[in-house]
Order: sequence, then structure tokens, then C-alpha cells
Amino acid sequence: MRMLYPSNKSIIFYIRRLWDTQKNIEVEEKWALKKEEQEKKIRKNKLN
Repeated sequence: MRMLYPSNKSIIFYIRRLWDTQKNIEVEEKWALKKEEQEKKIRKNKLN
């Protein structure tokens, strides 16, 4: 007999995957900000 609702394992897997995705987005945003800051420093140094 097939269940109409997902099992606990699939719910946990789904939640974990969402959490991993969110963490990856946060890491990429931080990396982009650091890169942007480095580019600003380089431009500033070139002007001096």
C-alpha cells in the first residue's frame, strides 16, 4: 500500500537540502562581498 504523505526520511532529506542550499547562497554572497572589497582596494591603490 502506498502512502499519500512523504516518509519522515524524505522530509528530513528535503529540509536538509534546503538548509544546504541556503548555506551555499550565504557563502557565495560573502565571497562576492569580499571580492568586491578587494576590487575597490585595487582601484583605490591604482589611483594613488
